[in-house]
Amino acid sequence: MAVVAVGLATPWQVRFRAGSNEGLADTLKAGVGGSTGMRPHELLEASLATRMTISARMVMPDLGVTAADVSVRVHLEREESTTRFRYELVLDPALETFRPAVVERIKCSPVRSTLSKPLIFKPA
Repeated sequence: MAVVAVGLATPWQVRFRAGSNEGLADTLKAGVGGSTGMRPHELLEASLATRMTISARMVMPDLGVTAADVSVRVHLEREESTTRFRYELVLDPALETFRPAVVERIKCSPVRSTLSKPLIFKPA
């Protein structure tokens, strides 16, 4: 499924859609634009954080856990020649014994795998 992004009347504001799901992205540059939606780089962070959280939650039934308080925080660091995603797995203290298994599962998350490969950009 493709994501379609359409510029809106407000400077730098974009509505994006994938199927019937949609969201709003926005940015503020030199006093122009706004903050009514996520900034584009935050969408990259959100993509990785949400998929890692899903992966962490998916391993829980295999570990015999039916209810799990799990979250992942992601921060994107952009440098001249490297893009670094720093992430933190946050588990309910009662689940700490399962941390190694959960860490292994989130290392294999599909979005992380996709972002770890060389990227090619070309027009359709």
